[in-house]
Amino acid sequence: MRLILILNPASGGGRSGRYEIVARVAEALAGLGNEVEVIQTETAGSAGALARRAAEGGADAVFACGGDGTVHEVMQGLVAEGGGGSAALGIVPMGSANALARHLGLSLEPVQAALDQALGICESVSVGKVEFAGESRYFAVMAGAGPDGALVYELETAHKAGWGRFAYYVHALRLFATRRFKAFSVEYRETATGRRMAEQAVCAMAVRVSSLGGIFGRLTGRVTPEAGRLRLVLVRPPALISLPVWFVCGWLGLERFNVLVRFASVSEFACAPVAGDSPHFEADGEWLGRLPIRVSMVPDALRILLPQRKL
Repeated sequence: MRLILILNPASGGGRSGRYEIVARVAEALAGLGNEVEVIQTETAGSAGALARRAAEGGADAVFACGGDGTVHEVMQGLVAEGGGGSAALGIVPMGSANALARHLGLSLEPVQAALDQALGICESVSVGKVEFAGESRYFAVMAGAGPDGALVYELETAHKAGWGRFAYYVHALRLFATRRFKAFSVEYRETATGRRMAEQAVCAMAVRVSSLGGIFGRLTGRVTPEAGRLRLVLVRPPALISLPVWFVCGWLGLERFNVLVRFASVSEFACAPVAGDSPHFEADGEWLGRLPIRVSMVPDALRILLPQRKL
C-alpha cells in the first residue's frame, strides 16, 4: 500500500520528539512492505489540502500524526459525500486527549497504533457536518455552540498551542465561572419520536464519541451515540446555575436527575442567536465562527482504518 503520514510540526506546541516518533512509525510501516512518505504541514490549515492531494495522487491511506485537531484537519481532505474511493484515514495518536483514537479502540502508543491499523480493516463511517456562512466543515468527535465555542476562541487568540492540559482546565473553569453566557435558539427533530422541538439553550453539543476525555469526559451522559446519529446535549438557561450543576451531576453520575440538561438523539439540528452578541461555535476543538449554524450527518462519507479486533 501507498501510505502518507501528515505531521503538523506545530501541533502540541511543537513538542520535541515528534519527528523521531513519526520516523519510527514510517519505518515500522515500511517494514510491512508499504510505500511510506512523511509530509509536514507548512501553514495552518494546510493538512486538509495535503490529504486531498495525497488521495488524488493514489494514496491508499493518509495518517494524521497528532491530536484531534490534526485528525480534524486531515479528514477535511478525505471526506467524500455520497461515498467514493477516497483514501482511508489513519490515526497516529500524539495529542493530549486523543478522543477519536480512544473511541475507536486504538493503542495510544503511536507505532503500535499505526501497525494495528495497517494490518486491520477499512470501514466507511458517517461524519458530522457544520454549515455556516456559506461554508461547511466536517467533524468526527463533536461540535458545539456556547461555552465550548467561547473557550476554543479564547485559546486560539491566546495561542492555545502553548497551554498544557492543566492550564487549559484552569482557563476553562475561569471562563465558565466569570462569563455570562446568553441563550440561543435550537431546533431539532427527535429520531425516536419524530417530533420537532424548539427551545433555548446556553450550550449545545453534538457528540459522536462515547467520552470527550479528561475532566469533560462525563458531561455527555453514559450512552454511546447511535450509528449515523448525533447525541445532542442541551444545557438550559440560566447559565449561572445550569453550567455548574451540569458539571457536578455529570461527575456524580446523576445526569438523569438534572432537569436543566436535555439529551436527545438527532440526525440534524440548527442553532441561531436570539439577541445581542452571537455565541461562538467550534468543531473538534477548532473555532469556526459565530451562530447561526446547521449541523447534520453525512452517511458513509469517510473511510477509516480500524484494528482487526474491532470486527
